[in-house]
Amino acid sequence: MSLLARVFLSLTAVAMPASTVLVPSNSFETGPGQAITPPGAFFAIWGVVILGCLATAIVSWWRYDSAIFRVVAWPLVVAQAGFCVWLICAGLQSTSVTAAAIGTIATFALILASLLVAMSRLRGVVGSPRWLVAGTVGLYAGWSSAAIWLNVVTCLPASLADSVAVQSLGVVGAAVTIVAIIILLRPYVTYLIAVVWALVGVSLSAANFGVWIPFGLAVVGAIAALAVWVITAREKTSVAHVG
Repeated sequence: MSLLARVFLSLTAVAMPASTVLVPSNSFETGPGQAITPPGAFFAIWGVVILGCLATAIVSWWRYDSAIFRVVAWPLVVAQAGFCVWLICAGLQSTSVTAAAIGTIATFALILASLLVAMSRLRGVVGSPRWLVAGTVGLYAGWSSAAIWLNVVTCLPASLADSVAVQSLGVVGAAVTIVAIIILLRPYVTYLIAVVWALVGVSLSAANFGVWIPFGLAVVGAIAALAVWVITAREKTSVAHVG
């Protein structure tokens, strides 16, 4: 892992908590599409993600020779920088709704894409500390896999975002994305934890608003994600034993 990669990994990791001051804590509490937005407490997962990114950056300075850092460094740099850009775009909601919508969705897409690259590279690499790096990437990617769809819904005009049909499509999109990623990349268990956490949050919010179709879809999505992860984990173990 190069010195330049370590520097950028550290700078962007520090920038994540620093950039949170750009957006007021109540920025996401009101607006359209709230029926499928997880309760505020569920967003505490961002704190865990940020701590994981900071820890990864710190450890990279003395474990820079580990292959696991070499394969994820730059994708993680992009994802960490993307978090900061996303917050800036979200902060534009009060001045330019259209710009905020386009910016947040595009940035979330970039974040998720970079994390998928990182997860794909991690599949064939053995290194230490895998639990920290793969765990952080998995948690970040898991939350992002659901959040990007919720972001799309909440950025729509209220007449669409508050539609049960549109909210249901958003939940289905998140669930399909999650299942596809689990099947294709067989991510670390923290990915599963993050997606179940997100979908449970969606189901609780939907129940609170009395929108039962999105509620049911979120519950089914969480169960499907868990089932598919267990199946793929068993297949992976079986292949390893045969090998």
